Amino acid sequence: MKNVFLKPALALFYLALVSYPAFTNKNGPPAGKSGSPMSNGQTCYSCHSGPSVTTQGVSITSDIPSDGYLDNTTYTITVTSDAGTAGMARAGFEASVEKVGSHQGSLTAGSGTQLTQTNYVTQTSSSYTPTNGVMSWSFAWNSGTGSDSVTVYASGLFANGNNQNSGDALVTSAVEFKKSHVSIDETTSLIGLTATPNPVQNVLRLAAPEARGTGRLNVVDALGRIILDSPWIPADASGRLLDVSTWPTGIYTANILLST
Repeated sequence: MKNVFLKPALALFYLALVSYPAFTNKNGPPAGKSGSPMSNGQTCYSCHSGPSVTTQGVSITSDIPSDGYLDNTTYTITVTSDAGTAGMARAGFEASVEKVGSHQGSLTAGSGTQLTQTNYVTQTSSSYTPTNGVMSWSFAWNSGTGSDSVTVYASGLFANGNNQNSGDALVTSAVEFKKSHVSIDETTSLIGLTATPNPVQNVLRLAAPEARGTGRLNVVDALGRIILDSPWIPADASGRLLDVSTWPTGIYTANILLST
């Protein structure tokens, strides 16, 4: 008999965002081209070549709070390539999240992005055409449990569209994010979250009467991998049913993150 255990968690009263850089192969570069230590410093210039950078830039942004990220929490990371006055016909990128020679947390592709070998994110064949010299890509990162800080590495390619590997500029970028060391009581409000039946086999009912706001519900497994990430609405507070019949046997943590 399969038993799935769900461990209720605290509801966090804010949402977070995060952003990532890019590479320029129409279908995305192969894994290991983010310019990071785990990439051995490799970038798209393993194949491409071109002029020195002039006005081009790559920025990495996120919704991680200023006091740092929390364990087992999903954030949005955005990578933006801006050609400035130099212009570009096509744009591409690759990004990874690392710490001291290892990948950290787990990645989930967003609109216009895809994963390569699980630990790298890049553009898709439909997301390489910039608008007014600017192109942005976003993806989700779940922090899991581990390092006190992580670095997001990104390599962005600014291609001239000549259908060759020459004449393309490259910019690398890296941004460090630190884990929050503020206690749970200082950053969250305690909400009663119940999960029944527990253990469960088929359908789980989550209820959080005090969570009558809008936000996100996410469930992660013991390794910090995202199993579910979906909207949370006020009506869910009185009871939200989840079909867990296909989930592997294990222990899971449910998090409600409210935007207010």
